[in-house]
Amino acid sequence: MNPRKLLFSVAAAFALLATACGGTTSSNTTGNESGTLTVWLMNGSAPQSVVDGVNADFKAKHPNVTVNVEIQQWSDVTTKLDTAFAGSTPPDVMELGNTLVAKYAAAGALQDISSKKGGFQNSGTWLQSLTDSCTYQGKLYCIPYYAGSRAIIYRTDMFAAVGATPPTSIDELATVGQKLMGKYGSDPNFSALYFPGKYWYAAAPFVWDFGGDIATQSGSKWQGAINSAQSQQGLTVLRNLVANLSRADKTGDELKQDQAFAQGHIAMIVANGWEVGVITDPKSGDPTLKDKLDAFPIPSHNAGQTAPVFLGGSDLAIAAKSKQQALAQEWVGLLGGTKAQSQMVTVGGVIPNTTSLVSLSSGLPAKFAAAAKVSRFTPNSPNWANVESANVLQDMLVSIFTGKSTIPAATSAANDKITNILNS
Repeated sequence: MNPRKLLFSVAAAFALLATACGGTTSSNTTGNESGTLTVWLMNGSAPQSVVDGVNADFKAKHPNVTVNVEIQQWSDVTTKLDTAFAGSTPPDVMELGNTLVAKYAAAGALQDISSKKGGFQNSGTWLQSLTDSCTYQGKLYCIPYYAGSRAIIYRTDMFAAVGATPPTSIDELATVGQKLMGKYGSDPNFSALYFPGKYWYAAAPFVWDFGGDIATQSGSKWQGAINSAQSQQGLTVLRNLVANLSRADKTGDELKQDQAFAQGHIAMIVANGWEVGVITDPKSGDPTLKDKLDAFPIPSHNAGQTAPVFLGGSDLAIAAKSKQQALAQEWVGLLGGTKAQSQMVTVGGVIPNTTSLVSLSSGLPAKFAAAAKVSRFTPNSPNWANVESANVLQDMLVSIFTGKSTIPAATSAANDKITNILNS
């Protein structure tokens, strides 16, 4: 997954929280160690103030160790990771999107930290979905870092204009959308529910909600499930919503949907929490929308329930070839511990790695944290990253939304590709 920017736009400095410092304790606390600890974090993951605080706490114990934090871009990180792991000096610590862990764990690139789990703060209350992403063949290869959940961001003023309230079922969502199209649809750029054609992260909840799946595992074999009757039912409902409520590019992606929303021609988008910050940012969006936004979970076809969402996010791993295993473990423990994770919630606006801190969320971030209570994960296979990079689901959705293929034909073709890639 590409969780780049799972953060709300943040203003500058803040007072460091007074909570206790989290993390593991190195067996060597003499401060006599020296050398460099190289850390790769992704662009937009943690506010600089959080990273600075972690480094300050680490430096207090290890004054002769230099921590070199290098910021990577999501667009080319897998290529850089492949190259780094193939060499003899990969980064000691790296942030990994949660769908990438299995690939590198299976390749032997990550340190098995199963025996160290109890030494990490809050390990007993880590988010289950992220813990699952860190686990491969029963062994732990990383610790959860942060999560991001999708919900539907909507314009409260537009809802008020048609007398609508947040829908509690897919049928109600369709009804509200039709009311919005009736009032604002004369604007050729208006979408009641803006849904770009390649947006598979937002399509998956409809598949799961009807009991479908992307793929299932039996022993060591994977079998695609996107062509099941349940999966097709969910995709049929989604296709109808897109046809009736969306004027987004049916061959496009969601990367700039927040900026499109800020232009004032959209009532609803399926989005990450951080996208509120982009929508209202003075440079990229419209700050006047700040008091006109709210969010609700993607509703289920079962009234009063919510659809399962893909819980995106990142994990923190240690390279198997790292020469600084103990120091890397301690630094990871600090960023994944209570102090830094509290700041990730209150400053970064993300979902923390532990259920014990979710209550720190307030306002809109709390709405996204609530949506994460019902979540699913992609097939936990080393080859899942290859399914993503091959655009299998994206191409399937474009074929469906553009009418190029019927749902049975599109899902059957995608299903064969998913099965072959996962078992390759």
